[in-house]
This record gives sequence, C-alpha cells and structure tokens, in this order.
Amino acid sequence: METGINNILNKLTDSEGVLGVLIADEHGLCLGARGIAKASSAGFIASIAAHAKELTELKGDAISKDDTPTISVEYGNKYVFLSFF
Repeated sequence: METGINNILNKLTDSEGVLGVLIADEHGLCLGARGIAKASSAGFIASIAAHAKELTELKGDAISKDDTPTISVEYGNKYVFLSFF
C-alpha cells in the first residue's frame, strides 16, 4: 500500500502547477505528503470533508459510491482542491 501511495503522491506532485499534495484517511491520519503540503493539516482536511458530507446529507442529496466530491478553496491567485475517494 505504501508504494501505491508514494506513486500517487509523486505523480500528482509532478503535475504542472501543483505545489503540494497530501493524502489522509477519513480519520485525519496523514498517509503521505509532498511539496508544501503539511502533514499536520491532515486532521483539519479530514474534518472539512466530513462536514461537507454532512451538509450534502442534510440537503437530502444522494451520493453514490461512484461520486468523487471535490471542495475548491480560492485564496488570492492560489487554489486548493480537496478530493475524496
């Protein structure tokens, strides 16, 4: 599993315009980080994902297992994308 995560981290980090990548589990445990992404942010990011999921469930929207929710945060001319698998 570690090799797979490292391969994903490396592939994403090598993408144009990407400054950092962080992979965390649903409990906020950092599974890996590259670039400017801080491992200490994993818990915060997992919390954002959990809250976003709750908001969607409260709204009554059905989420299938094939959906990949994404949160986009814009700050100045920078963007942060949080994707969940």
